[in-house]
Formats: sequence, C-alpha cells, structure tokens
Amino acid sequence: MRRYSATLIGYYGFGNLGDELLLKACVDLLTQCGVEKSRIAVLSNNPDETAKTFGIDAFDRWKFAEILRVLRESERMIFGGGGIFQDRTSVKSCAWYWGIARLAGLMGVKVYAVGQSVGPLRLRVSKILSGNALRLCGLVHVRDEKSRVIAESLGCKNVIEGLDLVMTIKPESVSTVGKKTLVNLRPCPELEHYTEILRPHIDDDTIGAAMSQEDESALRLLGLREIVRVRNFSEAEELWCCAKRSAGMRLHFGVLSRIFRTPLAMMPYDLKVNEFAGQSGVPCITDEWKEPMMPREVPESAGDIIGVFRQLLHRL
Repeated sequence: MRRYSATLIGYYGFGNLGDELLLKACVDLLTQCGVEKSRIAVLSNNPDETAKTFGIDAFDRWKFAEILRVLRESERMIFGGGGIFQDRTSVKSCAWYWGIARLAGLMGVKVYAVGQSVGPLRLRVSKILSGNALRLCGLVHVRDEKSRVIAESLGCKNVIEGLDLVMTIKPESVSTVGKKTLVNLRPCPELEHYTEILRPHIDDDTIGAAMSQEDESALRLLGLREIVRVRNFSEAEELWCCAKRSAGMRLHFGVLSRIFRTPLAMMPYDLKVNEFAGQSGVPCITDEWKEPMMPREVPESAGDIIGVFRQLLHRL
C-alpha cells in the first residue's frame, strides 16, 4: 500500500481564501469518508503554512523532486476544485495542470477531478491541454452546467454536474440580524466600471471583504473606512454574522453569502460567476446597481458530493 490515499492538487498556498476553502472542503470530505489525515497530501505554494493549517503533509508545487516523491507514494491524485482549466489569466495554468496529470498517469497514479469550473478556453492549445488532462480523469465533477458542456465537448465521458465543494462546509450559526454591507472587488479589466457602480452605495456601515492581497488593493479604490482581510472560514463566519447584505465579484464571496444566508448581488467578471448567480437566484450587477436578494438555501444535493468522493475512493 502506498503511503497516501490521495494527493490534492489546486491553486493552494497562494493566500486566496476561495482556494483555501476548497482545500478545507476536500480534506473534510476525505476524512468523512474514513481517510485519515496522515494519508492525505497536497501540493502547495507555501507547504509549511498549508501543513500547519490543515494538519496534512504538504509538498512544494515548484520542486520537481517533491512532486515525484509525493506521486510515487500516492494511490490517487485529485484536482480539488476551482477554475484551473482556463486561459482567461494565462495558458500556463492549463499547461501546468496538464503536466501534473500526465506525470501522475505515467507513474500509475489514478487521476480524478472534483468541484471544477472548466473554461473559458479561447486558445486551441488550451483546449488540447485541458481536454487531454481531463480525459485522463476517471471521474470529472463540475460545479455548473457550462463547465459540463465544455468538458463534454473536450471528449470527457464520465462528467458529473453538481455544486461548488465549499457548499458542503457547515457554519456553526447563521445570523440574519447584521447591520453591515459587505463588498468585494478583485483586479480585472472591468474593475473601474464596477467601482463606479458601487461607489454611490458606500456608507459608514460598508466593509470591504478582501479574500486575497490583491482584493485589498482593489477595494482601496472605494475609499472605505474599513477593509477586512479574510483568511479562513472562522474569520468569514465572524464577518458575515455582522452582515445585512453583500455585493461582490469573487465566486467564493458569493458562496459564503449563500452559506450564511446573506442577501447578495454579484458582479460577474467571469462566466463561473454568472453561473453561480443563476444557481443561487441572485441578481448580477452589470450596467447599474441592483439591490441584493436573499440567495436560495444550499440544496440538499450539496450532500451528494460526499458520494462523489466515495466513488473515487473505491476506484483503483
């Protein structure tokens, strides 16, 4: 038996709250399926911090020797959520994750993908790399319909459509008596446009919720009295319990508002945000302000994700 039942691969260790929540969800789901933390590993940009936070073995994603070491000791490799197969930021993302998938396959490691957004894939090379990587996966679980359509167009056969993995995280309490407005911005070509829409709705009860360091820089454009950097789920719980409404750009800002039952409006800088807003029944702010609405409750089908993990754990 190899040392690790599963090695998790994603955009981990870069200080982005959404990706850290995805890692938390994966670890929680694996342990719920009976996998001990000592048998879970992860590739991270900051392995020391990741190991300390999650209590699992972490390896440097930029050191080829460490990648070889952990894959040699792993039964499965799991792409653990997020928008990693896309070329909106760079084709390098598709190339890096394709390389890891190919290496895992050559080393006899079973490959799976869960909680994925697929696309946009604008370049032919991105489609080739992503399709090749995803077709290596014995199971592909995506978090929206558009991703399922794209994955199937790339030749993937075993595609399951579901929800974002973070939807499985259960808050200790849900408060609906807050007085604060939470706003979130992130760098993107549309940043100035969304800033102009938000600015008239900023008051002394507005808090900027930054999910990464780059969010803090974007939120400073609003002249807010308070910006809070949210680094983990506990800090998110503390902040959202004070909220009466929310408006933001990042997908997992929206996911947290849905989990904590906070009225929400999304600013869609990316296709995955549009898909999430539609799933959640909340408005998209595009050309003018729209009042946040109470998102749909997290559906019972969120619990089905543990069934996906049980499936991949029994496939060897």
